Amino acid sequence: MAAFQPTDNNKVFTDAPPRRVVHLDVTRTWDNRTLAVSSSEWRQLRADILRRDNNTCSSCGYTSPDDTGRGMKVDHIDGDASNNHPSNLRVHCPPCEAIRHCGLHGLYGYITLGSSALDQVEIIKRTREVFETSGNIPRVKEVDPHAIKPKISIVEFANILLETDWDNLPEKFRSFKGRDAFHSDSNIRAEQIINLESSLPWMTFSPEEHTSLQNFLDTWRPSTTRLFEYAWICVSNPKASRRDSPDIQGLLSAWDDSCTNQRASARELDLLARQYHVFVGKWLIFAERDNVDALWFRIARSTHAGTLGTEAKVSPFDESSDEGRHVICVFTNDYRDFRDVKRVRESLRRLGIKDRIGYKPDAYTHCRVYSNNPWNIRPSMYNQ
Repeated sequence: MAAFQPTDNNKVFTDAPPRRVVHLDVTRTWDNRTLAVSSSEWRQLRADILRRDNNTCSSCGYTSPDDTGRGMKVDHIDGDASNNHPSNLRVHCPPCEAIRHCGLHGLYGYITLGSSALDQVEIIKRTREVFETSGNIPRVKEVDPHAIKPKISIVEFANILLETDWDNLPEKFRSFKGRDAFHSDSNIRAEQIINLESSLPWMTFSPEEHTSLQNFLDTWRPSTTRLFEYAWICVSNPKASRRDSPDIQGLLSAWDDSCTNQRASARELDLLARQYHVFVGKWLIFAERDNVDALWFRIARSTHAGTLGTEAKVSPFDESSDEGRHVICVFTNDYRDFRDVKRVRESLRRLGIKDRIGYKPDAYTHCRVYSNNPWNIRPSMYNQ
């Protein structure tokens, strides 16, 4: 089906679709998007739909306080990402969008599954009310004291939905509801990374398997490799020395104790990283889909040649994101070794990365130190 092209920058020639009951659901059609989320056509169409619907979620009625509808999602009603006709598009708030695509968002760790007699919209509203008034994420029992935790995970349930329509599910399954996590930006990103890295394989260059680095790069381009297939695409420096394994669990346990006892700070985290030997860190480079392949090729070749860091990895294309950006991580062995950290930064500058970028210790990543974290710790140790 051809992509719908808006013919007027100021209006969309259709009425908004009627409000629908929201329930846990999945999309059965993948990789058929005809308008890239980063394209000007999709951005314009998205703006038109948000304006048409007054930045209001079609399922729960929540209206974004931002005039441009920032953070709101535009959803394909029939699940067909190639059908961009306005009558097939509706606005969702992030929680309703998570419920609508529970497999993807379950993989990211955004949803808790439970059996409840409450309506799905009521669960979303109660969770939002607690979060917005207290800043805390309510436990499941705070939202519904009678909720029961099922024996299957949200991802397992999503796989059932791939095979069976909602109306044909057994009654016990139709009592399943999702509770969106309403995480802070920091926790959202942390949960996403943790779930992706533990649930999906990594595509790592191997001379024996891929014949040559160029063959590997041509086959596994970040712009065309989907996030649903692999968490990361990786290249290592064969000349780099390896450190002893860090005690990640020890670090996490000690950091949780520090947070509980209100000792959380950048200094405290640095002391714990040293105590548990979590020294690895990385430079973070963000790239648009249009130029990520060329940039990744340069970084991967330099890493494999031994002239950059210990290893490098790039995120595949995330077709669910409106931003359409990739992140490239270039690692060093020790965040305390500022001379080596700076050497890698200068090498990246020679590869064409002139804009200011941040360096983040792995200890920060493991302990969920991202933007807007509750401890007010800068998410990057160095910025150059």
